[in-house]
Amino acid sequence: MANVLAQLSSLAWPFVMRAIRLVFVPNAVRLAVLRAWGAQIERGVLMRPRVTVTWPGRLVIGADSWIGEAVTLDNAGPIRIGADVVVSQSATLRSPAGTGELVVDDGAWITLRATVTGPVTIGRGAVVGAAAEVRGDVAPRTVVVSTTVIPDASDPDNI
Repeated sequence: MANVLAQLSSLAWPFVMRAIRLVFVPNAVRLAVLRAWGAQIERGVLMRPRVTVTWPGRLVIGADSWIGEAVTLDNAGPIRIGADVVVSQSATLRSPAGTGELVVDDGAWITLRATVTGPVTIGRGAVVGAAAEVRGDVAPRTVVVSTTVIPDASDPDNI
């Protein structure tokens, strides 16, 4: 019987997720629904509207973290977000099934429209810049950017 209930719960989740994405739902309700489906979410977490979570039972979010509007947590595999982490608007964290865990350590910042594909570890205090794509580990206190433009130093107008 428990197996049947688990299967029904898995089938119902996409509809529940769609409903809480499309209709304004207060943060406390959104987090309570995710917890009811198995997510481990600590105190002080703020999850903005239109966040998508594929499998709540494979999601862990540490205390005082902030998940921005329209973030996608595509977690066929486990995603563990540490404490005091910011995942900015429209960022995507993707953990494919059977590949290992995607970890964002304490104090890291995943910025606007960045994509992180696991299994990877984003180190403590690291920053993944806007629109950057990460497919490997990022050392603690490292900044990753998608494109760097360096002006031509031989042209005095560019200095």
